[in-house]
Amino acid sequence: MAGRLTRRKFLVTAAAIGMAGTVTGCPQLARAVRIWKRAGRGRRVSNAAKSHNANILYATQAAALNNPAHPGDRSKVVPLTISAARHIELFGLTGAIADLRHL
Repeated sequence: MAGRLTRRKFLVTAAAIGMAGTVTGCPQLARAVRIWKRAGRGRRVSNAAKSHNANILYATQAAALNNPAHPGDRSKVVPLTISAARHIELFGLTGAIADLRHL
């Protein structure tokens, strides 16, 4: 009975392995890049703003603030974190706006 793996032993072992992974760190997070998008969550926004918010990503916060779907768009600007490789794929070296509908 001593070698039997119980649910409790399994959970303790899995938690220990998970904690060891967080102590050593994740190399992907070290090369993370912050991008921005507009979000209408918790607000009443038009269908045009919903479509715009779902498909447009911005390299900078200023680009997101200066590109609403229309003059009355009340969407807020929120940050996202992506990998550096995905950032280059979306924006290249100088791009500020990525439209996911045209990639």
